[in-house]
Amino acid sequence: MTTAFAGARWALVVALAAMALPAAAQQVPPPSYASFSERLPCVHRIGRCFDATIGGKPVEVIADKAEFEKLKALLQTLNSNVRDVHWIVREPVLGTLALDVETRANTLGLPLVGDEKEEPDVTVYALDGQDLESESELVAQQSVRVNGQPVVTQQETLTQDFLPPGRYAFAIKYLGRKNWDRKWVFLTVAK
Repeated sequence: MTTAFAGARWALVVALAAMALPAAAQQVPPPSYASFSERLPCVHRIGRCFDATIGGKPVEVIADKAEFEKLKALLQTLNSNVRDVHWIVREPVLGTLALDVETRANTLGLPLVGDEKEEPDVTVYALDGQDLESESELVAQQSVRVNGQPVVTQQETLTQDFLPPGRYAFAIKYLGRKNWDRKWVFLTVAK
C-alpha cells in the first residue's frame, strides 16, 4: 500500500511537472540566449519589440549563440563602442539604399512600446575605416532634463545620402508612443 501511494505520488508529480513545463518553457523570444524578463519583455533594449528593414532587406535575429559570440569578438577588434549586436542583415545592401531604415512594433512590442511616434534614431558605425561626411550639430535631448530644460549635446550628423562599401553596425532606436527599444544590427554594404 505504501509503495502504491508513493508510486501514485510520483506519477502525480510527473504529471504536474509535465503540465507546468509548457508554461515554464514558454518560448523566450529570440535571441533566446540573451536576458529576458517575461514581465518586462522590452526592458533589456536589445530589439525584441520591433521589426526593421534596412535598404528593403529584413533585419534578422542572430539565433545561434556561437555566431553571436564570434561576431561579438570580431566587433570588439573593430570598434569597442559597438556591443550586443544580436541582429544582422544577411544579404549585402546597396549603398544608395543603406540609410533607408524602416521600423514597426511587432506583436510582442506593440502593447509595450506602442505605435511609432517618430522616425527611428539611427547611429551608424563604420567598421572598415570608411570615410563618412558629417557635420557637428547641437541637439536638444528631450528625454534628459536639467532644471526642466532639455540637455543639449553635440552629435555628428551624416551629410551624405549613401554609404560606401564595407561593414557597418547600426544602432536603431525605435521611438514608440509608450516606450522605446533598440536593435544593434550588423550589415555589409555592397561594392
